[in-house]
Amino acid sequence: MKSLNNDFMNYLHTVRYLKPQQIFYQIRYRLLPPRLVPVLVGPPTPQKFDLIPIVEKPKSYLGGGRFCFLNREVALGWPIDWETKGSSHLWQYNLHYFDYLHQPGMSKSEGLALMRSWIQGNQVDHRGIGWEPYPLSLRLVNWIKFCAKYADSPEDILNSLLLQAINLQRQVEYHLLGNHLWVNGKALWFAGIFLGKEDISRLGREIALGELKEQILNDGGHFELSPMYHALVLEDLLDLVNLCQMNGHPFDREALPVLRKTADKALAWLKALIDEEGKIPLLNDSVYGVAPSFKELRSYAQRLGLDVSSESIPEKKLNGWTGQNLSGYWVLKQGPFRLIFDTASLGPDYLLGHGHCDMLSILLDFGEGNILVDTGVFEYEEGERRLYSRKTFAHNTVVLDDLDQAELWKSFRVGRRGHPQGFQNDGPNIRCSHTGFSIWQKGLSHERTISLSGNGFEIKDQVRGHGNHFYKALFHFAPGVSITSLKNGDYLINDRLLLKPWGAEVNLTKSEYYPEFGRVVERPTLILHGQFNGNTSFGMRCEYSS
Repeated sequence: MKSLNNDFMNYLHTVRYLKPQQIFYQIRYRLLPPRLVPVLVGPPTPQKFDLIPIVEKPKSYLGGGRFCFLNREVALGWPIDWETKGSSHLWQYNLHYFDYLHQPGMSKSEGLALMRSWIQGNQVDHRGIGWEPYPLSLRLVNWIKFCAKYADSPEDILNSLLLQAINLQRQVEYHLLGNHLWVNGKALWFAGIFLGKEDISRLGREIALGELKEQILNDGGHFELSPMYHALVLEDLLDLVNLCQMNGHPFDREALPVLRKTADKALAWLKALIDEEGKIPLLNDSVYGVAPSFKELRSYAQRLGLDVSSESIPEKKLNGWTGQNLSGYWVLKQGPFRLIFDTASLGPDYLLGHGHCDMLSILLDFGEGNILVDTGVFEYEEGERRLYSRKTFAHNTVVLDDLDQAELWKSFRVGRRGHPQGFQNDGPNIRCSHTGFSIWQKGLSHERTISLSGNGFEIKDQVRGHGNHFYKALFHFAPGVSITSLKNGDYLINDRLLLKPWGAEVNLTKSEYYPEFGRVVERPTLILHGQFNGNTSFGMRCEYSS
């Protein structure tokens, strides 16, 4: 009975944040699942398609029916066994995306053979994963991009593309919204133009342009606040610029300035966030090896004729440091120091599936090396590692009484959740708190202040709560970072940085780091911990080592 009550409360606390449109379509799609069309009524009328070269994809098809996704290689034989039983849902999604059509060395004959294998192994009436709207959307665009490289497309491929587009049209993901709805819109826009179906392109254009206003924030950041998904959406934007520049339709030409301007802003946002090596920070659901790099996206934008230097994020001077506010991610620089202070929310309240409990977390680079890093993501399947990557304990912030900043359940769901509050920027000090712990106990709170100085910075954490409590401040280091414990209680990092904890006991331990899907790396973790009654303060200074 207790379990049933907990499930009910989880659903209640989750649903209360959803938009009415999401609730309506969640109910509608459960009661009346969209009926897919098994055969075409009329043929496609393919249009001339002359796209600027797109972003190349990493090699994932190894030949002979062998594929490698998420660091897991599987032999599916030939004809390909598209069912792939025993593989994770995300692995199967990647199989049906068909990104590998754009890997180096993919020939026309091999690409067409893979597409025909899919057609034969994925009949509409089987309703397998390949017909789910998200992989269907990505596959549509990948097939169209592949076909656009060649002068003519075979009739069976064109017929399948139209059948896929019609069935996507019947199951648009209004029940989820977010990046799922965005890729639905992009795919329908592409398919409608390529196949000469105005009703399909009109719906896609309407969805994509509407979601552009909703999902891209004023500073150019994507509203789910995942750098990986930001880069993926930016690639989509550039693809749409490519489409509209090629196509002469008046509505597409009208949309072009908005798409170009938004892409410029999104590129500037990403440029300000990446490190010296061009890598994204692994904030929220982010890993390496999925989205194109900043360098690849900038090159693509240049090929499309975008002025990649036309937009920039304003800088603020802070006691000898420069600061840029990227949708709540404060990027702070001074000399070899590069610090990211997360004062952002977990994401949009109606769409927290890719959000983590990382409020007030910090990331640190020194020179060209990562020092303090986020955790990344091992998998999307429900389990211990999926839960850990989302929990407060996996981020460089404070945990009170082993509680989280939000009520996490299943792989993507969030019930009650906290929000950042009380942001202040007072000269060299940046201060923020959040309400995450108060969802569990009224008055339980954490406030973090970053004080910037000429030779480093100081982190000061203040925690409050009625009665007795315990705290842990986590500092997760990049794998390979050298940490030497000194006799005076300080820590020497890579023989260059000095960390000086204060106000707490300190343990040096290890934790898991997931830089890519399916990959686990051990890393050092420093934990400041203690107990308090009412309130207390603790923290750490970070300076050059002399």
